[in-house]
Amino acid sequence: MMTYLYALSLAIAANSAAFNLKSPLISRLSITQSTRSRRTKLFSADESVDTLDETLLRVNFSVVQGSGNFVSYATNALESVRSYTKSFPFAAVLPVQPLTYLPSELPDGTPALKVTFLRKKTAEKGSQDGGILFTSRLVSEEDYTDAEGLENYALRIELQAKRIKEGQTIPKVFSEKQICLAFIKGLSEAKGQEILGDGGGVVIDSVFHIWMDA
Repeated sequence: MMTYLYALSLAIAANSAAFNLKSPLISRLSITQSTRSRRTKLFSADESVDTLDETLLRVNFSVVQGSGNFVSYATNALESVRSYTKSFPFAAVLPVQPLTYLPSELPDGTPALKVTFLRKKTAEKGSQDGGILFTSRLVSEEDYTDAEGLENYALRIELQAKRIKEGQTIPKVFSEKQICLAFIKGLSEAKGQEILGDGGGVVIDSVFHIWMDA
């Protein structure tokens, strides 16, 4: 098994990507790729951020690994979920609520999208009135076996939307709910399905949000 992984790492290194196994267990698999200024993790830690609060939304996706380069396949699947997030028309959901949505990063370099609710700036209060941070990451699976190898590895992608409490003086529950529910609905619409399809057939496994029992 180790001989197979060592050979695979040499092949990926030839394409200027780094393949690191911190442990023989697939549950700790970490793949990194070089960029100009940093190394972007494909399997990233779910790191906490001081300004984040409750998880508003969690969506789990799956896509079965086919033939070809594993790093390329995993990257395409993850990028399709991130592309959907970046292309989502947040402002159209809340035309009355001033907001911005811009690319951001977690402390470990994981790409994110930050929705910021805005208000009129005063001497006492800044212009930020809370928001939502959307992140997507690959998560490992325990059902990996030596016999199946990487070719049949089942990819799992987790998307989370967490409340940003920074600057929030009045709860923005209505705005948060409208955005999250519209975001979920868009995943099953034509544009959402097209974007997820570009990632190799990414499908929704489960959805959780805090308004499910409301």
